Amino acid sequence: MEWEDSVQMLQKLRQGANSAHRDNTSKFKSLVSDWVNHTFKPNLPVDHEDKYSHGFFNNVCSKLLCPTKLDWNNPIIRAGIRDQADGYIMTEMSWPTFLYERYTANENNLEEGLFKSALLV
Repeated sequence: MEWEDSVQMLQKLRQGANSAHRDNTSKFKSLVSDWVNHTFKPNLPVDHEDKYSHGFFNNVCSKLLCPTKLDWNNPIIRAGIRDQADGYIMTEMSWPTFLYERYTANENNLEEGLFKSALLV
């Protein structure tokens, strides 16, 4: 195989992989938004194509994404998270409630119920 042919083949393989990744991400966004809308019936439904209807913009999504160590029901905490204020910034160690069974974590044992959420099981 000539050098140019192998470079061309690698480009096509990368293009195919990138296309498959986009398709999977798009389907996942749609499935999650459908699940949230069906399960929690938010006042403002989640639209996977509108970034302002999900994430921390949406109250239901926000509650599911809120780290277990913070109380989403507290308006000061909600504002801090949405404004990304000091002390409220999400990190890789911010375990969101959607990972836990019944979306609730045991403060004394964060491993209890972890990865047993209805969304994951």
